[in-house]
Amino acid sequence: MSSGDLKFYYFDLQARGELTRLILAAAGRSYEDIRFGFDKWPEYKPKMILGQAPVLELADGTQLPQSLTIARYVAREAGLAGSDNLESAKIDAVVDTQKDVNETYFSKVFPEKDETKKAEELKKFLDETVTKHVENLGKLKKAYSKDEKYFVGDKLSWADLFVFQSIQALLQAVPEVKGKFGEQFKPLMDAIYGNENIKKYLDARPQTAF
Repeated sequence: MSSGDLKFYYFDLQARGELTRLILAAAGRSYEDIRFGFDKWPEYKPKMILGQAPVLELADGTQLPQSLTIARYVAREAGLAGSDNLESAKIDAVVDTQKDVNETYFSKVFPEKDETKKAEELKKFLDETVTKHVENLGKLKKAYSKDEKYFVGDKLSWADLFVFQSIQALLQAVPEVKGKFGEQFKPLMDAIYGNENIKKYLDARPQTAF
């Protein structure tokens, strides 16, 4: 992966594109971050292999769609996907566990239009889903971590970045979730904010609604 020739296409949002940007930032990889508004999407859509974004385009013109496929590829290339196949599987387990709770919120709570039902779904999400999720993440971290700062082994992986970004997105959407996570993942958050490459990116990235 020639870092100088990478092009990453996505809307001017964090959402499904931010994980890849964080991985590239952590790795210190240069790339062309092509952001566009929804008004420009008709111009870009025909150029994307599946007519959707995000898309990572390599130097030879190869396009990779699907946000987690892109993130996993970039993480492997950057050395953030585990030192062997078992570590990679452990990282995937953390990612898939986090993905489950993300999808629950964005499929059941976020789109609900009826305010009464939305309040009910949110309460269930906070009291049941997130509580169980934090417990599950804790189990994985206890089983796989060799350093309290990270989920797997003793160094940063894309699983850490995925959990970090997901928690930040949830906190922005549902501030009440903060009390559910408590201080359990503070060492992880401190390690990520303390990473010079990531901090540089976070300080400079555009402010977006989500």
